[in-house]
Amino acid sequence: MPDKSIYIVVVFLVALVVLSSSVGAFYYSKYAQANQSNTTYQTELAAALGDYDALKGNYSESLSLYNQTFALLVGVLSVVNTTEPVYTQASMALSSLWTQYLSLKPPRSSLLSADFLLDFGNGTLRWYNDTAVQPGWNLYSATVVLTNGDMQATWYPAYQEHFVSGIDGVSNSNTMYWFLWTYNATAKWQSPQVGADDLPVYNGSVFAWTYCSETPSYAPACTP
Repeated sequence: MPDKSIYIVVVFLVALVVLSSSVGAFYYSKYAQANQSNTTYQTELAAALGDYDALKGNYSESLSLYNQTFALLVGVLSVVNTTEPVYTQASMALSSLWTQYLSLKPPRSSLLSADFLLDFGNGTLRWYNDTAVQPGWNLYSATVVLTNGDMQATWYPAYQEHFVSGIDGVSNSNTMYWFLWTYNATAKWQSPQVGADDLPVYNGSVFAWTYCSETPSYAPACTP
């Protein structure tokens, strides 16, 4: 009669084979599911990357179109009087588009940063620090955007300059006028010898407009 221990060993081995097969089938099933999920994720990732590239292309194209439009609008503002209807339309469009452009979060490296001061001569001072400015703009263009187009100015073709006579609803009078200033750490505030159209804005520039009377020699009777 066979030894019972042999039967026990055989039963144990059979059970072990069955168990191993079940465990193997379980893990194979999990592997197949994981592999399918991986394939799905790869497909979704490829689609997402494609969408990203498309959005990136559209974003870059949008920024380029904005820049072209800015150049055209600034070109219009640079050669007409503020009393012309086209000036009003262009200045409002420029200010509105600039706000939209900044909402797109253009790269900071593509913009300039400057500080501006509006001194209304009655104790009201408005500082606009770290103001984003488009490269190539001069002080006149920057002020138009800063004031949302609320400026009065006469264009003199012979001098290629605007004579600014009003800012933010405050106009020149018989005794009070708008004067512009530049600033540097060495000479502090200076009254430039050229107009706003001839003052390019650089990164870190500091400018001021002050409203005050003038001396008998036609110099401003105030400083920022």
